[in-house]
Amino acid sequence: MPERDQCTWNSMISGFAQRNRCEEALRYLASMHKEGFSLNEYSLASGLSACSSLSDVNRGVQIHSLIAKSPPLLSDVHIGSALVDMYSKCGHVDEAQHCFDELCGYRNVVTWNSLITCYEQNGPVEEALSVFNLMLRSGFEPDEVTLASVISACASLSALKVGREVHGRVAKDVKLRNDIILSNAFVDMYAKCGCVEDGYLVFRKMVERDRVSWNAMIIGFAQNGYGNEALELFREMLGGSGEKPDHITMIGVLSACGHAGLVDEGRRYFSSMARDFGVAPLRDHYTCMVDLLGRAGFLEEAKSMIEEEMPMEPDSVIWGSLLGACKVHRNITLGKYVAEKLLEVETSSNSGPYVLLSNMYAENGQWEDVMNVRKSMRREGVTKQPGFSWIEIQGRSHVFMVKDKRHPRKKQIHSLLDVLIAEMRQEHAETGPLSSEEMDYSSSILWETAM
Repeated sequence: MPERDQCTWNSMISGFAQRNRCEEALRYLASMHKEGFSLNEYSLASGLSACSSLSDVNRGVQIHSLIAKSPPLLSDVHIGSALVDMYSKCGHVDEAQHCFDELCGYRNVVTWNSLITCYEQNGPVEEALSVFNLMLRSGFEPDEVTLASVISACASLSALKVGREVHGRVAKDVKLRNDIILSNAFVDMYAKCGCVEDGYLVFRKMVERDRVSWNAMIIGFAQNGYGNEALELFREMLGGSGEKPDHITMIGVLSACGHAGLVDEGRRYFSSMARDFGVAPLRDHYTCMVDLLGRAGFLEEAKSMIEEEMPMEPDSVIWGSLLGACKVHRNITLGKYVAEKLLEVETSSNSGPYVLLSNMYAENGQWEDVMNVRKSMRREGVTKQPGFSWIEIQGRSHVFMVKDKRHPRKKQIHSLLDVLIAEMRQEHAETGPLSSEEMDYSSSILWETAM
């Protein structure tokens, strides 16, 4: 072209960004700026979109600095939404929240969706529900994108009450009630909240199903202990759904076999999945098989699969699964070997292998070995990772973390702990005293699980 104008440059930048040729979009944006053309909301929003797709926060910050030099752009709702989305997809939650706050009075549904998705994907997840409630109070009507993120947050938090409220809202909307993405999300949410029957009801009422629908229901059955039901649904999927199983389907199938104790059936599906369904076993499938064999007590077979059959290097998840099985079946010899393997591939700061091995020794009464493991942890500077849990009361999720001192009723909680320890000592005084090592270990476990 003998001449180019701002519109020409914007067309090229947005075209590349929309076709996921993001590096080229950013190169054209840089060239446009270098040649002295003014960057407006269209070129800058496209550039931010490219940074979002690349998760490139550094260039996103550079574009943000250009925007900051033009105050009117900061209040542009499209630019603001693009900034929130960019920081969200780059995992920078605080910056996303800051950009959202600066848009007070200039927000739209897309902006709200970006922040809700940010918290849902990056945490803290409960903030996604807080922002959703604020969105409703501010008079904005959520769309399918909003609701999908909120349902996913409910699934992560097991916030069943909120999830049911969202389901009620969707059921009243003719445009949304048959949305396949939302229906799939509800199946997954109910399963993760332990209400697999409700998820199955949603699944059966779906006007249209895709592979995600079948996978969500099969995995939902498997994770809730309905192994036979999961396999029956898998056979139904093969029979006439028109959908072919993928690697996620097979994870659900193998997991179902493990939970149902169907070792032979699991072996058969695993050995035939590539031949019958064209799905080559991945690391996750080997992990499922190790879990299946470990649950059934075939520990040596699981160890052989890891060391001799897997074409890829075992990671901490698969060794951790076998170590957990060693604990269940009280195989301390193999457990010690597996713990050493786990520590070779796991970061030295992870307390998991130490804690599992310590618990195995404790259950076998090997208190000297318990203390040696704990000494090793102190020597290596390893501390037990704090666990956390949450409970939903009257629609509000409360998060509790180990050794959290901020709870307003911490004195009552610790007083009750003292009572429990005293009763434990009294009980064992009547049935036979514990050794000092056993008492120290038991008391430490109680205090470690306190807030």
